[in-house]
Amino acid sequence: MKPPLPLCWAAGALRPVTEFRPNLHDRAFRYGDGVFATLAIRAGTLLEAEAHTAQLGEAAAAVGLEAPSSVTAPESLLEILRLLGVEADTSGTVRIQLSAAPGGRGFGRPVAETRELVEVHPAPAARELTVAVLDDGEVPPSPLPAVKTCSALPHVLCAVAAARRGCAEALRVDRGFVLETSAANVFWVNGGELFTPAAYLPLYPGCTRSFVIEAARALGWTVHEGAYAPSDLDAAEGMFLVNAARGLERVSELEGRPLEWPSSLEDLRSAIEAARDQAGLPVASTPGGGD
Repeated sequence: MKPPLPLCWAAGALRPVTEFRPNLHDRAFRYGDGVFATLAIRAGTLLEAEAHTAQLGEAAAAVGLEAPSSVTAPESLLEILRLLGVEADTSGTVRIQLSAAPGGRGFGRPVAETRELVEVHPAPAARELTVAVLDDGEVPPSPLPAVKTCSALPHVLCAVAAARRGCAEALRVDRGFVLETSAANVFWVNGGELFTPAAYLPLYPGCTRSFVIEAARALGWTVHEGAYAPSDLDAAEGMFLVNAARGLERVSELEGRPLEWPSSLEDLRSAIEAARDQAGLPVASTPGGGD
């Protein structure tokens, strides 16, 4: 694993990370007035690049921001990542944030500008994934659950609740239905079929979730998307979480109950990661190759 890259791309310029400071009136800082996306780099390839940049543009539009082409056009984003030092052997996590430009106090946006921030971080370490199920309504859903806004307090509270229970992650429950964890969508196996909370529920349907569903169906899995109560998890034979940064992670324990990992799920994991690679774009050329 490489150390964090020393540069970031902020408001159209390359800057040392140690010198970057947000404006006192930055609207993402003051009001959460912005959106963000997280992508993974694996061996110099930006996974699911087109899907994530498109979703970032849709998120910006959903909150009335104009997304700059520097981060929503995949080739422009790749050029920024090259400037940040991403190479053919780099693996890590990319975070792109769009925020309304500073404009003094008050909720109204005085200017129609958008500022972008691009950072590269090391890939997250592998972990033993134990999961708790939260009480119904213990953590409220986001007011814009399908948009990845900088107003992420419900997700923060979910992570805090998981730590309070001594677990790596916790599943949010709202109005009787299982939703998601602080930063991942959830899937489980029952009777040889795959289940996941539906995208119409108040949750964030990540790009990688779509890759899971497509890859599973291509392998012949029956995939159910619906509204499920916590009791529906009692019969789970295996479970995993999925997000862009970590990919597919096996859940080893749910509410203190050890979960199996059928070989069929390992096959599915391989297919999903192959699909993510195929949908990726190389950031840098391989050693000795051309640009």
